[in-house]
Amino acid sequence: MFFLSIITSLLLGFTFCHFFFKKIKSINLRFFINLSIPIGIGISSIVFIFFNLIGFSSSIIFLIEIVSIIFLYLKFRNYRIKTSQEKLLYQYEWFNLNKLLLNPVLLIATLMYLYSWIMDSGIFFFDSIQNPHGLWDAWSCWNLISRFISRAPHDWPTLLHQMNAIDFHPDYPLLQRGFIARCWLLIGDESVWIPILSAFIFTFCTIGLLSSSVSVFTNNKTEGFIAGLVLLCTPFFMVMGDSQYADNTVGYFFLATIVLLTLARRGHSVKPNLLIAAGISAGFAAWSKNEGLLFIACLFVSQLTLLFFHKNHRELFTEFKYLFIGMLPALILVAYLKIFIAPPNQIMSDQGFKTFSKLTDSSRYAMVWHWFVYQFSSFGKWAFNPWWLFLLGILFKGGINIKNNNYSFVSNFTCFLLMLVGFFFIEVITPLGLRYYLATSLHRLFFQLFPTFIFMYFLAINGTSSDSRKNNIASLIGNLFKKR
Repeated sequence: MFFLSIITSLLLGFTFCHFFFKKIKSINLRFFINLSIPIGIGISSIVFIFFNLIGFSSSIIFLIEIVSIIFLYLKFRNYRIKTSQEKLLYQYEWFNLNKLLLNPVLLIATLMYLYSWIMDSGIFFFDSIQNPHGLWDAWSCWNLISRFISRAPHDWPTLLHQMNAIDFHPDYPLLQRGFIARCWLLIGDESVWIPILSAFIFTFCTIGLLSSSVSVFTNNKTEGFIAGLVLLCTPFFMVMGDSQYADNTVGYFFLATIVLLTLARRGHSVKPNLLIAAGISAGFAAWSKNEGLLFIACLFVSQLTLLFFHKNHRELFTEFKYLFIGMLPALILVAYLKIFIAPPNQIMSDQGFKTFSKLTDSSRYAMVWHWFVYQFSSFGKWAFNPWWLFLLGILFKGGINIKNNNYSFVSNFTCFLLMLVGFFFIEVITPLGLRYYLATSLHRLFFQLFPTFIFMYFLAINGTSSDSRKNNIASLIGNLFKKR
């Protein structure tokens, strides 16, 4: 029953994602797997919490999942997912020995990626055995609420509503908590391996999705492996994973949303089914952590930048409609949790005029800015500052190409900057001790965005040429002032 509780979620993700990619080319098996597995976990969490609140037992909910898998399989089994070479997705050849031997750079990148993946997975499970319940926030916050749900499957809303302890964060969304509780109820045991496997999936699927998506967009496997290596070789990223926090979870859905949104706009026409999938992923981000709600707001605002380029307002608001349709189920559950179950958020409650006084306190801005600069210079606990390598890559490639994928870089990078601004002001108005809050939260907020930054970076430097390098800035300025 242990493996069955996991496998049903994975199958739900596979059959569900098969529908969205039934007519999409230029994807590969790694991309599909690393996208569908976490999506399946998100769907299982949504289904479990929704029907649990209605009053269904865990066995009935599990049966609903099984029926949904069978229905989706029978409905879409005849759709063929193809690669750019018109081969079936499941015939995708990851290891082509002849190509590897003829391309020493690809061979080296592949071997380094595999070696780092094996080493990091070993480190992950070694740390998990040393700390099977995770670090502080895992056992005092995330897994604790999962135990409330699994031990009182019909009374947990009342328990959460009565909780006021800040350390427990009862207002946090329930994707990770709900999935773990669902599995515990199905197997009849609170096994520590459920949250460990959940953390492993989101950590390594983030790496896999980043690597495979860069390969898809650049049509270059070497760059995809290098992108994955950046995460694999960032020491603190693995700590974030095996700690069993939800930062890698929400960071995964940030990345998946941007990847799907960019893929939806690739080519001559926008793909509504992928816009809905991007909306679903954004909804799962909001269902993972409160930062996901900020992400959704930034996502919609950032898309308005495309009005200065090739889109008109009707096209853009049609895309907004599809995005909103995708995220609506998760947003409904988040709203219900916030309004009817959870106590007020610690940052928003009991602030009153204190918020205004904090926003006008220049010393708080100075301290937050100091910590932003500090985290930028010491990010990831690398042996050296890695940021100059990103600059070197831009210089080597000859600049940044903003035209790729219908100017998606502009809207994606705007969303990234808006998230940083939002994080900045959240730190400014926090009711907790400012220095303590900065020391315990800022590095984790940065890591939520780091995989998305790597994806945007590799797409931005891809396809630059001597002509495009000369015309990038000129075309940007020209489009801003071009009459429609």
